[in-house]
Amino acid sequence: MKMDSSAYRKDPAVASTEPANGNRDSIELSKLKARYSDTSIPFEGLWVNERYVNEIKGGKPIRECQDTDTRCIVVPRRTLQVTSIIFGFHEGGPGLVFVKKGSEYFALALYDGHCVDTVHVLAGEKLKFGRDYYVRVGEEDTTLPDLGVLEQLLFAGKYKRPDAPRTISFDQNGKIEGLDSLNWYDPTIDYADWGYETKLDHIRLGSDREHLHDYGFRFVGNTLEIYTINCLKQAGTDCILDTLGRQMYALQKID
Repeated sequence: MKMDSSAYRKDPAVASTEPANGNRDSIELSKLKARYSDTSIPFEGLWVNERYVNEIKGGKPIRECQDTDTRCIVVPRRTLQVTSIIFGFHEGGPGLVFVKKGSEYFALALYDGHCVDTVHVLAGEKLKFGRDYYVRVGEEDTTLPDLGVLEQLLFAGKYKRPDAPRTISFDQNGKIEGLDSLNWYDPTIDYADWGYETKLDHIRLGSDREHLHDYGFRFVGNTLEIYTINCLKQAGTDCILDTLGRQMYALQKID
C-alpha cells in the first residue's frame, strides 16, 4: 500500500534571518545595534554540526541520525540580524545575533546580550561554534522544509539508470529532471513528530510541489534506490508499521 504522508508529516522549525518580529525583538535588537556596528560576515550560509554530516555521508539512515545533539544554524550575510540554532532539525532555540568585536565574531543572546559562544572559522569550510564543530552545507533555501540540508548534502547531482540512456538530475532546490513524470522531490529530515517509529527513510516525489506522494529510499554505495511503501499495520487511517515495497528506481550517482 502506497502512503501519502502529507496528512501527518510536519516540517521542521526553520531559522529566521528576517527582520525581528514583535516589539520586544525590535527593542532588544536596537540595544545591540547601539553597541555594535553592522558589517558583513564572511562565513555566511547554512551550517550543520560535523557529526551529523559525517554520519549522513557515511550511509547511516537519516532517521537514526536525528537527535537533540544534531544542530544547524543559518549564519546571515551581515551582523545584527536575528537567527537561531535548530536542535534536531525540529526545535528552534532562542534568538541569536552575530556581532564583530575587533577581528573576532561572537554570538550574542538577543534578549539579554550576553555572549553565548565564540565563533572561529577553520580551514575546509568548517566552523567552531563554542565546543561544537560545524560544516558549511551551502546556502539556506527557505522554500524547502529542511532549508536544503539533505538536498545539498546527499541528493544533488547527476544520475543514470540502467534501463534508460538519459541522464537524470536532482537539483539542490528540490527539482528533478529526466525521471519520468517526477519533477520534484522532498526528503524527510525530521522524524520527531512522525507519529510512529518508521523503519525506513522517506522521500516525497511528484509532478509538482502541490502533489507529492510518499516513498521509501536508501543509498547503497552511490546508488539511490527508491521504493513504494507497504503499510503492514494501520490504526484507523494512519499507518503505524511500514516496510519497503517494490523497487521503482535504482539510480547510480555519477557526479
